[in-house]
Amino acid sequence: MANAEEMKIYEIGYLLVPYLPAEEVGKAVEKSIKAKILASGGEITSEMDPVMTRLAYVITMVINNKHTKFSDGYFGALRFKALPAFANTFEAELAKDDMVIRSITIALPKGSENIVTPKRVPTPRREEKVFEIERIIPDKEEEKVALSVEDLDKEIDKLVEPAE
Repeated sequence: MANAEEMKIYEIGYLLVPYLPAEEVGKAVEKSIKAKILASGGEITSEMDPVMTRLAYVITMVINNKHTKFSDGYFGALRFKALPAFANTFEAELAKDDMVIRSITIALPKGSENIVTPKRVPTPRREEKVFEIERIIPDKEEEKVALSVEDLDKEIDKLVEPAE
């Protein structure tokens, strides 16, 4: 294990693909993120479990040579201690992982090993509204009396006659 004096505290925020089943998310975090930290001699100090969230904008990622668009994802975070050399290469390793849409790793000051979870429940940015088409029945038109041929001719003559 690396010398604790040389290790720094980091936090990673990550976004995982939304098509993972809920019971597989923990395994994906273990494989994609935690295993790499522990293999480098790092130590995980705290974590925030990933939760499904709606993204503010659509993110496009190339997976298996295809552009895949994501509007949802599992967002999570964890804090860990590691050597600065590992932290520099960690982001590049995660960029190659098809399970991680985006991630960001930041250095933290000493003494900030634990993640403080927010006390308020996040509220949705917008309310999903269901629109229903208003179906209006048109008013019945009055039935018009059929004109005889003579009455029809008189009406036509009125329209054709020049106004005086």
